[in-house]
Amino acid sequence: MTRDRQRARMTRRRLLQLGSVGVVASAATTLLAACGGEGTSEGAPTAEATSGGAGAGSTTATTEPAGTPEAGSGETEQVGPGKYGGVFRAAVESAPPTLDLAITLAAAAREAVLFWHETLVAYAENYEIIPVLAERWEVSDDGLTYTFALRKGVKFHNGKEMTSEDVLASTERFLAVTARKSSFEMIESYEAPDDYTVVFRLSYATMTLLDALAYPVGTLVIFPKEVIEGKEAGKLTDADMIGTGPYKFAEWKPDQYLKVVRFEDYQPLGTEVDGLGGGKIPYFDEIYLYPVPESAARVAGLETGEYDYAAAPPTTDYDRLDQNPDITPYIIEDQRWVVILFNFRNPLTSNLAFRRAVQAALDIDALGQAITNGRKEFYRVQPSLWFSSSPWHTEVGAELYNQKNPEKAKQFLQEAGYNGEEVVLLTNRNYDYMYKCIVTAAEQLKAIGMNTRVDILDWPAQQARWKEPDWHLSVTGYLSQGMFAPDAFAAFYGGGGADAGAGYNNPDMTKAFQDAMQATTLEDRKKAFEEVQRIWYEDVTGIKTVDTFGLAAIRSDIKGYKPWYNTSRFWSCWRED
Repeated sequence: MTRDRQRARMTRRRLLQLGSVGVVASAATTLLAACGGEGTSEGAPTAEATSGGAGAGSTTATTEPAGTPEAGSGETEQVGPGKYGGVFRAAVESAPPTLDLAITLAAAAREAVLFWHETLVAYAENYEIIPVLAERWEVSDDGLTYTFALRKGVKFHNGKEMTSEDVLASTERFLAVTARKSSFEMIESYEAPDDYTVVFRLSYATMTLLDALAYPVGTLVIFPKEVIEGKEAGKLTDADMIGTGPYKFAEWKPDQYLKVVRFEDYQPLGTEVDGLGGGKIPYFDEIYLYPVPESAARVAGLETGEYDYAAAPPTTDYDRLDQNPDITPYIIEDQRWVVILFNFRNPLTSNLAFRRAVQAALDIDALGQAITNGRKEFYRVQPSLWFSSSPWHTEVGAELYNQKNPEKAKQFLQEAGYNGEEVVLLTNRNYDYMYKCIVTAAEQLKAIGMNTRVDILDWPAQQARWKEPDWHLSVTGYLSQGMFAPDAFAAFYGGGGADAGAGYNNPDMTKAFQDAMQATTLEDRKKAFEEVQRIWYEDVTGIKTVDTFGLAAIRSDIKGYKPWYNTSRFWSCWRED
């Protein structure tokens, strides 16, 4: 079986991630250990990383299933330390817009679908790439051929064994409809020489194929061939939700709940749960995800026991939750970083001296306090575009970060020829951190002589306004880009300035992103991203403010739960009476 596809030349806009993560594993683990516990209150658990799996070029990365009951037995054999049974109820922020992961980048869709669907590879907690449905892989010496050996005996929820024909059909359909086409432009063809082998052939050598496959947004998941073959975008039904994961899709009533049930024939790997891979054990009989948009309602339900989990409580609720013996709150480090955007379609903010005035003036510590309601344990001040726990973290350009120098800022304003023009800052009230960031920044800029005005819109209107020239500064937050998706910044800043890039187009920045994407060694790739950050600060592409941490809370009788990244992972946890 072979699928050949004509590929366009590599484009600037690419949503790819870090390459050859296995080579980075020891460095990534060191970085994670170095920042563990920073900025957290005593008694507040934080997500800790563990190492495991094998790297991008590994020929020995393997997956070992734990003991499980025989297929079709309908029995649950004890695997792992937990207790089987019961129902778990989670109050989440929003309902998924669709259950078709190929056509959405919504985190809410991933949070639902990955209970029943799995991937060939995934990110471990140390951001190494590890096998999931693949057992191992090999990379040819020229970097143009990736050969995946599939796990044998993996069952779909309809009882069929997964083979290479399912991977090919899933890949074919995904590439036809995905919102992430540019992430896979390196693929020239793919084929299945036998039932348990899949081969990808690339048009050019790159270190990013595995990362494109593992990226936890808009993800390539594996369906049975007979279910997915020929399905158009948006045409999947509830009956098509058949995967290989630890839970089976049961019922979805949009805006009410989504229900999954244990897959009795699931074979968990004989390892600890690790990122979106590792040993996933379906302890609960059933799991319900209830979309509860109001944070106060989520917290109230958690406190009464109506819910076992509440997503994203306000940071102002932390102390109360931490003092409640029935609840365990978790501070989740490195959830996003907050950026102040410049409008490069506007003459004033296209002026480098004006942007340098903003860069010199802003007090990042004060912005962090405002963004997190004065809670130091919920943010970190650091200059890198990549989190401290990311293997891409670098201090290049740090001398231009958090300058807090009003006199220097005034000199730059004079150099820019600023003459009291109104400076329009955009924000919204949908996201409290965005509102407080811009309001605080406006006051700081007013103190150096800028005539600032804050326009408060709703979030969709603010995003739509980014395409217009009639504003100067805005705000948003970056999530996965700051951890394991360094190439994702290229969509904004690698040429053309789409969306949050607001018209930014610097040929030197474009070249740096292209160098990173075409790098064939880890050293060259890291150097390219250091160049990206150097240009960011010297050209004042935007204003990096602070890394912010999230909050989640769970009932204390739920054991084995460990949050990671922006995922909830309710497999491998259980209830103890």
